[in-house]
Amino acid sequence: MIVDVLQTTSFTEIERVRKLPFPGQVLVEKGMEVHPSDVVAEAQVPNKIMMLDIARGLALSPDETKACLIREVDDILEEGDVIAQCGNTLPRLFRAPVDGKIISYHQGQMVLATGTSKITITANMIGSVKEIIPEYGVILSSRGSVIQAYWGNGLSGSGILKVLEASLDRPITISMLGDMAQDQIIAGGACLDGDVLDACFENQISGLILSTLSTDLIEKVNKLPFPVIVLHGFGEHTLAQDIFGIFKSHSEARISLNACPVDYFDGERPEVIIPKDEGTITRELGFRKTLEVGDRVRLISGKTINQLGKVVELLEEGQIFENGVIMPAAIVKLQSLEKVKVSQLNLVVVG
Repeated sequence: MIVDVLQTTSFTEIERVRKLPFPGQVLVEKGMEVHPSDVVAEAQVPNKIMMLDIARGLALSPDETKACLIREVDDILEEGDVIAQCGNTLPRLFRAPVDGKIISYHQGQMVLATGTSKITITANMIGSVKEIIPEYGVILSSRGSVIQAYWGNGLSGSGILKVLEASLDRPITISMLGDMAQDQIIAGGACLDGDVLDACFENQISGLILSTLSTDLIEKVNKLPFPVIVLHGFGEHTLAQDIFGIFKSHSEARISLNACPVDYFDGERPEVIIPKDEGTITRELGFRKTLEVGDRVRLISGKTINQLGKVVELLEEGQIFENGVIMPAAIVKLQSLEKVKVSQLNLVVVG
């Protein structure tokens, strides 16, 4: 069975592509250091496309029309500018109906782009520019820890990591937050109380990392001005111990958050990146792989949710579970050495 991969690596070579959907301008150079909010590329895209029937307007055939054009593709026009003209004594004119830019011309038909909007691509991480993708974007690189997540509110940023140890086995309360600073990213357990989010907003922190989030608070989180990452989904679950260990070992380090939506087509996920220079490199896996014996996995539902283990056997023939569902299963040996049978659908490979 093909399952998702969630990166939870203490040290790896990190590469991320930041690319425009349309040709534009790259604003950085190879080797430059970048931070999450830095714009690395931008493009101007038309607000509206207008088709102009030049041949009909001049009452000519497409072949005759081409000889009458006095403007070319890529010309910038103002409303009223003459695009084509035929005749001498009483010339027939075709004028631009609005301001715009000529995009193309073919067989008497002209495409005019009217109005433009700027789209930008930001770095969304701390790193450096490894390669330039001409007109489109960059490949960024860094070294350090990567922790991918279940959900994010679409923002990015960086700050100094503050770990709330007291919240690991119970929901976060305001008293656990302690003194907060504008440059802090706070990491803790479950958030079930909107007052906690209000306190973080009032203290203008730089980001929030949660084990889980109450579904009642999704709308409130989406209105916050800083990135929020939810590691394990919605509800009330404790922070996985392997992830807590990584956070604890990097307390007070500067980290970056990219709380982007999950993209199941290219594997982009919300993620925490903790830059550092040294360690034993673990190769990043792809974003999806075939489940195999020996894979390190995390259980994502049931009584053993968030526990880590290793697949010791795959049971491809359908197995009956307590809820009556029949599906392929796996035998997973947990870190406690207990062996459990779980649905393969309830596993993610930990990179």
